[in-house]
Amino acid sequence: MGRSAAFVQRWWRGEAGWPGRALDVALAPAELLFRAGAAAYHGAYARGVWRVERVAAPVVSVGNLTVGGTGKTPFTRWLVDELLRRGARPAVLHGGYAADEPALHARWHPDVPVIAERDRRIGARRALATGATVLVLDDGFQHRRLARDLDIVLVAAERWSARPRLLPRGPWREAPAALARANVVVVTRRTAPAAAAAAVAGELRRFAPGAAAAIVALRPAGWLRRPGAAPSTAARPGRRLASLDGVGDGCARWSAAAGAPRGVAVCAIAEPASFFAQARAAGAVLTGSLEFRDHHTYTRDDAARIAAAAAGAAVITTAKDAVKLEPLLPDAELWVLEQEGAVEA
Repeated sequence: MGRSAAFVQRWWRGEAGWPGRALDVALAPAELLFRAGAAAYHGAYARGVWRVERVAAPVVSVGNLTVGGTGKTPFTRWLVDELLRRGARPAVLHGGYAADEPALHARWHPDVPVIAERDRRIGARRALATGATVLVLDDGFQHRRLARDLDIVLVAAERWSARPRLLPRGPWREAPAALARANVVVVTRRTAPAAAAAAVAGELRRFAPGAAAAIVALRPAGWLRRPGAAPSTAARPGRRLASLDGVGDGCARWSAAAGAPRGVAVCAIAEPASFFAQARAAGAVLTGSLEFRDHHTYTRDDAARIAAAAAGAAVITTAKDAVKLEPLLPDAELWVLEQEGAVEA
């Protein structure tokens, strides 16, 4: 991650010191404009000025109030798994703004249509043409054109603020008052204590008194390993995590691993510190780490930098990053830390 991108991350977390405070003042007018624009946009739908389109299938939206960092992608995976288990034929509708998430959904569920289309109405029509009986909107809370039957909103316990800063002054898309539109509010936690997540859930009740509530712990589910070009000695013994299945098409070289890796951690997600902490908790020994901005498109130069940092040891990454790194690091030993959700309350 470049210095400017790293500074933005620290600033959004309130860790940038006086340069961050100066930037807060400079961008306060832009935040006010963003708030006004968001209020006008959602108000137009609330008053019926802009109409929504209803389709001939139930629509479930999984969304959040922030720019990433809530566990939306693994939660959507769990939801699709549940729909399949109950005999439904789901399709995933994605906004198409990032290639990693649609590719990951297609890998997890190769028989489920994944439609990447900015206009969710068009995506819904295409999904229905495939025979889908229920539509799942990945990151759909702010996309109002398509009517939904269930709005699930995720809030990360680690990022919660009752008075957050909205874009561009902070990572929030909407204020907590927007939760009044939600049917289900899910507090997710990776590194936050259970008591902290419960406290956040209590605070959220005043913003969404009519919504169902849940707390979900996003925890390590297991390691997937793709061997390198040569036998590796990077792995170290460790506790066996839950074995994984359904690795999907294109993953013939991947297999569940009983040990834990030793190597450099690489990710391009909203909350890299949470990934590094979970990797260590799952037994990994991190010899270094490289952070890139969320949804970063890796280049060959990035791959060369990663390979140099790994120096023959393992590259430890997330599922979203792995789909982009695989073709750029064909000879590297890759380890992916999979996640699972456990409902706590």
